Amino acid sequence: DSGVMDDSDLIKPRPRNLHHGMSSDDLEDEAKTAFPDSATVDTEFEHFHSNEMNPTVDDDDVDGWAKTFIWSDAESVVARFDGVMVVTLRTITEGRLLLTTHGLYFNHTGDVINVMTKEKGFNADSDAMFEHRDLRWRLSRLTEVHGRRFMLRAQAIELFFSDSIELFLNFTGGPRERDKFYAKLRNSCKVPLLWSPKSLNPRVVFKKSKISQLWRKGKISNFQYLMHLNKMAGRTFNDLTQYPVFPWVLSDYASETIDLNDPRVYRDLSKPVGALNPDRLATLIERYNDLTSFGFAEDEKFLYGSHYSSPGVVLHYLIRQEPFTSMAIELQSGRFDCPDRLFFDIAGCWRSCMTSTSDVKELVPELFTCPEVFKNTNNFPLGTTQDRRSISDVGLPPWAKGSAHEFVRIHRLALESDYVSRNLHHWIDLIFGYKQRGLEAESAHNVFHYLSYEGAVDMDKITDEVERNAAESHIQNFGQTPSQLLVKDPHPSRQNPNDLWRPLIYNDKAPRYLRCHMPSKQFGFRQARGAVLSIQVMTDCVVAVYADKSIGTYKFTASKNSRQPFIFRMDKHRTLTRRDLSTSRTAIKRGTTAPTAMDDFQSHLSVGNWSFAVTIGGIIKEAMKRKAHTSRNQDSIKEAEASALLVSCGYWDGTVKVHSIDGAKLHASDSGGHLGPIRCIALGSDGAMLVTGGQDATCRVWVVDHPDMASALSDGYVQTALGESNDNGYLTCCHVLWGHDTPVTCLDLSVDLDVVVSGSAGGTICVHTLRRGRFVRSIKPWFKSQRDLGVRKIVMEHHGTLVAHLQDGTLHSYTINGVHLHSKDAEETLHDMKLCSGGQMLVTGGDKGI
Repeated sequence: DSGVMDDSDLIKPRPRNLHHGMSSDDLEDEAKTAFPDSATVDTEFEHFHSNEMNPTVDDDDVDGWAKTFIWSDAESVVARFDGVMVVTLRTITEGRLLLTTHGLYFNHTGDVINVMTKEKGFNADSDAMFEHRDLRWRLSRLTEVHGRRFMLRAQAIELFFSDSIELFLNFTGGPRERDKFYAKLRNSCKVPLLWSPKSLNPRVVFKKSKISQLWRKGKISNFQYLMHLNKMAGRTFNDLTQYPVFPWVLSDYASETIDLNDPRVYRDLSKPVGALNPDRLATLIERYNDLTSFGFAEDEKFLYGSHYSSPGVVLHYLIRQEPFTSMAIELQSGRFDCPDRLFFDIAGCWRSCMTSTSDVKELVPELFTCPEVFKNTNNFPLGTTQDRRSISDVGLPPWAKGSAHEFVRIHRLALESDYVSRNLHHWIDLIFGYKQRGLEAESAHNVFHYLSYEGAVDMDKITDEVERNAAESHIQNFGQTPSQLLVKDPHPSRQNPNDLWRPLIYNDKAPRYLRCHMPSKQFGFRQARGAVLSIQVMTDCVVAVYADKSIGTYKFTASKNSRQPFIFRMDKHRTLTRRDLSTSRTAIKRGTTAPTAMDDFQSHLSVGNWSFAVTIGGIIKEAMKRKAHTSRNQDSIKEAEASALLVSCGYWDGTVKVHSIDGAKLHASDSGGHLGPIRCIALGSDGAMLVTGGQDATCRVWVVDHPDMASALSDGYVQTALGESNDNGYLTCCHVLWGHDTPVTCLDLSVDLDVVVSGSAGGTICVHTLRRGRFVRSIKPWFKSQRDLGVRKIVMEHHGTLVAHLQDGTLHSYTINGVHLHSKDAEETLHDMKLCSGGQMLVTGGDKGI
C-alpha cells in the first residue's frame, strides 16, 4: 500500500458495517477481473443496461424489462408499483418496482436527481449505478424492514439485506401504497431470513423489541443501543436529512489529561445542548416569549431556530471524507464554505455549541468510531481562517496527544463510562422520548421549529406553491426530529453495574480478590491426554480440547457460600474416533509427515487453539437472538448449548469437520475446495459465519448450520465449482478470499464490522469483507530483521483494531484501514491472545507459562 488511503476503501465501523459501498461499476469491474470466464456475476445487486435487453423478450410484455434477469424456478409476479423512488445519500431516482416471489426489481424511468443541488440528470461516478440500468435485489437475503419517513411523510420503507446492503424506497402514492407493498412482501414472498416486526410504526417496533431491557442489563453497549434507537426512530445512512444522531458526552476539551471517572468532565445529559448555558438560555426564552407579538401561533413558537441534526450538521462533521466532501461543495454552489465556519477544532466546535444562539448541534456516530473523519488525508484546500490559521486536520484536545485514533478511543470510552451509562436515559427522553414534544418538552427547554416535527403540517393541504416550496425547503435543510418512541413514560435507567454479574456470580466482590484458581480435578491430570489445545467458554460450561483429540466439558455454577465466585467441576469426556480423523493416503503419497510438535508454526499440520471453535449453530443462534428479550432466554440458551457443535481442522485429508460435543458424532466434513491442508479457522459471534485459512494461500468463508443464510450469501461461481454438498446443511462454502501468496497461518473475523483479517507465512495481513468476500487492502507489518517473518497470531476487536504477533516475537497494532498504531516486543513466542474490554487490554499466553 502507498500509505495514502482512498475514502472509498475506508471501513467505517458501525453495526452491520453500514458504510457507503463501491459503485456498481467498480463492483462489476472487480467481479470480471476475479472471474473473467463467468457468464453471470452476482454482485451486491444485479443490473442490466437498458440497451442490453434480451431480444427474445416480448416487447408487449409489461414486465419484459425484468425478465432480462434469470428468474428462479416457480418465481412469479406478486405486485407492481409505479412512482417509486430509490433514495441514496446523494441521489433520488424515480422508477417502477416489480415485486415477485423471489426478487425485487427496479426499472429506472425518471431523472436521477442530485440531493444537494436538485439538478436532474445527475451522473456522479459514485451514484452512476442508476443511470440506464435495471436493478434486482434477491429477497432470500432480506433480514429486516423498517418504516421510514420522506419529507416527514410516513410513506417510505428501508430494507436491510444479509450482505450488508440497505435499500431506501419512497412511495409517492402515499402510506397506503407503502403498507400494501410491505403486506405483499411478508405474505406472498419467500423471505426466510426476515425477522423484523410486522408493524412499520416506530413506536410499536420499539415496544415489541424489548431492546431497552438488553441495554439495562448490560447485554449491549451504549453505542449499540443508540444505534438501535436511531434505526427504530427512522434515522438512516441513506438520507442526509435523517442521519443518525449521537450526544455530546464530554465538556472538557482543554486539559492535558482527562479522568473519565470524574463527573466534572461530562456534559449534563439531562438538558438539550441549547439549555446547557443558562445565560444563552435566558436570551432564547426571552426571544421565545416575544414570538407571539410577531404573529406566531402558540403551537408554532420555538426556542431554537436551528436543529441538533440536519444535512448541514452532518456535512460539517464529515467534510473531509467522501462522498460528504463533494456534497458539501455542492451545497455551497461549487466551493468550500467560509473557512471560519468549517469544522477545524473540536474545542472550538464545543464552544460554539455552548455560546451561539444558532448552534445547538449534537454529534454523529462517526465521531466515536472513525478517526479518519478528523484527518485531511486527501489534502483538500479548506482555506485559512481570519486569524490566519491554515485548516487541514481537525484540532484535537491536549489529552488526545495529537492523535485522532487516541481521541476516538477516549471518546468511545467516555460514551461507555459509568457516568454516561447512569445518565444516558435522560438524553434519550429528550431526543426519542416523552420530553421530545408537548408540555414536557417546554419544561425541558427542548422546543424546536414546528416544521421539524412529524405531523406538524400536511403538505397535501398547502395549495399556495410558494408556501409549499418554503415548507419543503425548511424540512429538507433545517432538520427533522426523530420519530417519538416513548410518549408518556420516562425511559428507565440502566441497572447498577454490580448487579449485572448475577446470576453468574452472586458476590460481586469475589472476583476482585481472585488471582488464579486451578481446579484440583481435571481430565488431563492423571491421564495422558496431552496438552490443552483449546478452551471454549459457553453459558455454564467450559469445553476443553486435548492433544489426543478428546473433548472434556466442565460445568461451573454460581456459588453463594464458597470463597470462590463459582464452583467448577468435571462433567463429561469423549474421544473422537480414529475413523473421524480421516487419515488420507493422498497426503501420505505427497510425502507429508507429522510435525514433531503439534504446535509447530512451520508445519501445515500443526494443531492448536487456532484449529477449534464451538457453536450452537447458525439457525439456533439467530433464533436465540430473536428471543433475547423473553424471560425464558437463559433456560433456552442452556437447552440449545446441550446440542453444541465442535468445528475443527488440522486433518490429513485437508477438511474442516463438525462434530457434536455431546457424543462426538461427525456431522460434516468438507474441504471447501482448499488445495491442501486447512491450517486455521475462526468463528463469528453469530455462530454461523466461519472462515478457514489454507496451505493454498486462500481463505474460505463458510456458513455453519444455517442453510437459508448459506443460500443468501453464496457466490454462484463458488457453488458451481464445488457442486452440491452432502452434509445436510451443516457446512456450506460461500466465498474464496484471495490476496496471499504464501500459506495462511492465522485469521480472525468480526460479524458486526463485516470484516475478515488474515495473516500469512510470508508476513502479509489481508483485509476482506466477510459477507461479500471483497478484497479491501493488504498490510505489511514492520520487522526487526530484513527478512519476511510469518504472522503467528492475529486478533481483532469490534471497534476495528487488530493486533498481529509475528514470528520474531513482536506485536503490531493496526486499524482495519491500515493505520499503524503501535509496535512492541513481546519477548516470547505467544500461543494465544485475546483483545478484551473493548480493545483496551490484550491478554496473552506464551512460552514463559504466563
